[in-house]
Amino acid sequence: MSLGQLESYLLWATAVMAVVVILTILIYYWYSRKNSNNYLENDDLELRYFIQKQVDYRGQTTGYECLLRQHHADGTWSLPQKLDSLPLQRVIFLLTDTFKSLPEEPITLSINLEFDQILSPDFHYFVRWALARISPMKLAVEYTASVNQPRHKRWLFRRRIREARAYGMQFGIDNVGASLNNLKSIEWILPEVDSLKCSMRSFRKTDPDEWLDLNLQFWNRLSQRNHIELILMGIEDASDQRLADQLKIQTRQGYLFARPTNPKRGYDHE
Repeated sequence: MSLGQLESYLLWATAVMAVVVILTILIYYWYSRKNSNNYLENDDLELRYFIQKQVDYRGQTTGYECLLRQHHADGTWSLPQKLDSLPLQRVIFLLTDTFKSLPEEPITLSINLEFDQILSPDFHYFVRWALARISPMKLAVEYTASVNQPRHKRWLFRRRIREARAYGMQFGIDNVGASLNNLKSIEWILPEVDSLKCSMRSFRKTDPDEWLDLNLQFWNRLSQRNHIELILMGIEDASDQRLADQLKIQTRQGYLFARPTNPKRGYDHE
């Protein structure tokens, strides 16, 4: 190798190393910004889990759902933004007080988690902790599926769910609706699903000519074929109740039975 070729080689090697260093810095900066933007890690935000009961066709309480709410300066509570930024450690902290208000009965307590929270290394600990704390209640972890969730992480997500179900946890999909995307986003995980939740709000037409890709009967049949429990949410009046009766949907939830309640103020239990 001549001196000129050696100089050229070293020049190219230096340029490649410079590009690698710059990319490493950019990736580290992006990752740091992403982690520092964990909105719900901010302890100054007052968060609390509200409770909403579920009933059967006779109106008897069969379970409760924990719904995360954020307190605002005007005294109101609302669903927080960026739910996936809430670390499971803080979920445990928030649920500790909530669990104290629950009845000691063999009914189901459902908790909503995000895709990344279930992928977290802390997920197994969270499941075992919750199962131990709420006994004799049963634990159901639910999440809202999306077609935008990364496909390359599905294997890990499915493994997390399978292992947690082996501990005794039930797994549910929350808020499936009238779009074909709702079906496409859950087909891969259906073998691990114990319950599906449909909301009446997704199937109410504002225009009689509005087209729905999937109706409530579709989800009812899919649930029956796959031996999955169907839960109907958003039941607000007698007509919604009659539809649930007609479709023989056993588990129901909505304002007709109870609104989400701040456990610090107590709640009605039948």
